Amino acid sequence: MVRFAGVARVMAMVALFAHVARAQCLLPPATEPPVTAREATIFAVGIAAAAALLTSDVRIAHWTQDPAHRSNAMGSVMTGARLFGDPGSIVLGAGLWAGGQLAGNADVSTDGVRALEAVAASSAVTFLVKGLVGRARPYASQENSANTSFGRGFSGNSDYQSFPSGHTTAAFAFASSVTARVAQRDAARARWLGPLLYGAAALTGYSRMYDNKHWASDVLAGAAIGTVSGLLVVRHLEHSPWP
Repeated sequence: MVRFAGVARVMAMVALFAHVARAQCLLPPATEPPVTAREATIFAVGIAAAAALLTSDVRIAHWTQDPAHRSNAMGSVMTGARLFGDPGSIVLGAGLWAGGQLAGNADVSTDGVRALEAVAASSAVTFLVKGLVGRARPYASQENSANTSFGRGFSGNSDYQSFPSGHTTAAFAFASSVTARVAQRDAARARWLGPLLYGAAALTGYSRMYDNKHWASDVLAGAAIGTVSGLLVVRHLEHSPWP
């Protein structure tokens, strides 16, 4: 029998990862290297957590698909969470840009642009990794989470584009970029906005497991890629003259 402990473990890792990421983005960078120690640490924690879950992926997938843990209400919440990742991350980013432009608020407008840039950057990385790893999705390989084949993800068959989760990557890229931007000018506001955005991103990740489209390790890897992409974009484009 699949135990609740498996899912509790992945959700605890997601919560810890989000907390570390939020705390890091509230700290001002001391230097401008290509990748800071903070960003490297966040990425390493996320990937290590994903690796630790590889042997539990099948058990967690069974738990999320157990009818006892599913309901119409939960399904509605998961649909909303999935939409937050895609197309929500793009729609919200565009909305921030447009709203800032209309209101004459350059900060909000730039928040939107950085969010869109972060989503685009993380999506490019995700596309490449999905293609190279060629991992089968849970519904296509229910009892074998290790079903991978180098380069198979480029075949055009989405059944073999499981690793990492694109929805999760986009959601965390949006959350990290917007939180980092807000933290630069209003740390107090970032302290409540960060948990809200990272929490929504974590729900997006869980929705992909709930929908049987991704393994738990796909979700954590996507969270790592998305978070670091957002932080890198904001830091390196901080002095960009556009918008």
